[in-house]
Amino acid sequence: MSVLLRVGNWKAFLAAGQWTSASARLERSLNDATRTWIHETGGPSIREQNQEKAVAQEMARRFNGEIVLQLRPASRASERSFWAQRQLQLDFTADPLIFSARPVGGRPRKTAAAKEVKPGHPAKTRASKRTVGR
Repeated sequence: MSVLLRVGNWKAFLAAGQWTSASARLERSLNDATRTWIHETGGPSIREQNQEKAVAQEMARRFNGEIVLQLRPASRASERSFWAQRQLQLDFTADPLIFSARPVGGRPRKTAAAKEVKPGHPAKTRASKRTVGR
């Protein structure tokens, strides 16, 4: 448990980015409101020392609740959870960027035509080099 929140007669705790409560209605409402808040605003600041505390403060404000107890999470699971929720909200439906396959600037690439044998010079191969020394 990281944060314990009291809303009316019910209590809910936030751990690893998820609300849990004996009241299924409160639990669902808090989780939905948290996801909506993260989608709309990006959620707690990435620089926030205790992101679960920031989420709990926002939910306390929205649900007229109060934070009863708060602890610093022992692991980084909560921060990873909020990071993952932010990632899910990225819009991948926008028009993709179109890239050209042409090289831009720099040295031109060598082509097969550049490796042609010049007239008057015999073509050397590996096989001919090996037989000459024997």
